[in-house]
Amino acid sequence: MSDNENNRILFTDDSAEQRQSVKMDEEGIAQIVCDAVLEVNGIHALGANMSASAIAKNLLGSENKTRGVRLAFDDGWIIDIYVIVLYGTNIPETAWNVQRHVSERLKAASDIKTKEININVQGVYCV
Repeated sequence: MSDNENNRILFTDDSAEQRQSVKMDEEGIAQIVCDAVLEVNGIHALGANMSASAIAKNLLGSENKTRGVRLAFDDGWIIDIYVIVLYGTNIPETAWNVQRHVSERLKAASDIKTKEININVQGVYCV
């Protein structure tokens, strides 16, 4: 994949002095999502992303810092998040909190437009 296919211009700052563009690749967006998810009460950990690229990375032994997040772009980012919640957590409320927090963090980072934020609960962690 070429550099242009991996990077999309997500935010542009037009000023009288100069024009600046901030490029963020999918891994950068996924890292923001991961950090935001783990800040939400009731989330124990990110789950396993079972996409072909994630499986290939695991087989090759490369570290997957964005485990549990899958991104696609279609007139806005479609984000699939895989989580493990803590036992006793109100799952629908926690999922809504994750969606809201991720959306806020992405907008704060560089006004990233999201189309969907899907939460997939893969398990419950019992202490």
